[in-house]
Order: sequence, then C-alpha cells, then structure tokens
Amino acid sequence: MALKKPKLGLPPTPPASLSNVAMQEMINKGGSVQELPVVADPKPTSEEDKLKSFTFKIYESELAQIRAIQDSLPKRDRISIHDFVLTAVKEQIKKMEKKNNSK
Repeated sequence: MALKKPKLGLPPTPPASLSNVAMQEMINKGGSVQELPVVADPKPTSEEDKLKSFTFKIYESELAQIRAIQDSLPKRDRISIHDFVLTAVKEQIKKMEKKNNSK
C-alpha cells in the first residue's frame, strides 16, 4: 500500500490588523539603519610590528612530545602546534628579559 504525500498548505493569510493601508505603506516604504560613527584607526607607524613568516626544523622526537602533550589535553583546550611553539617562545623571551633586568 502506497503512502500518500502530505498536501502542501497555502501560506498563512495576514491578520486583519495588518491589512491596514497605512501600515502596509509604512512597511513598503522601508527605512534606513542608524549607522554608528566609525573610529579612524591610528596612523601606522614605521615601527609597527609586521608579521614575519619563516620555517624552522624540529626533531621528530620533540614533535612527538608536543603531540603527546596536546593529546593529553581535553579537546576544547587543545591548541595548535604553531600556537604551542609561539607560547613557548614568548615565555622564554619573558624569562630572558626578567633575567637580564635583574642584573
């Protein structure tokens, strides 16, 4: 026995309150969105930090250690290998700056 397809219904008719001519004119007129003032970016200086890309080599055993650390973290807390290395470099820079400033 074949199942019958459900019949498609007509779109709902607007309520009587929306059939008001003045309201329809207002809707059809449309409007504009209030724009927020745009704050100009400060002019870039010549000393601006530019993004530099380069490649570095790492031993497979060290990369495996990084992956093991990542795998031990919950999925929501995992960071990419790139971010892991950047964090380690930043921590080392802070450590060296602290060491040099204390002398």
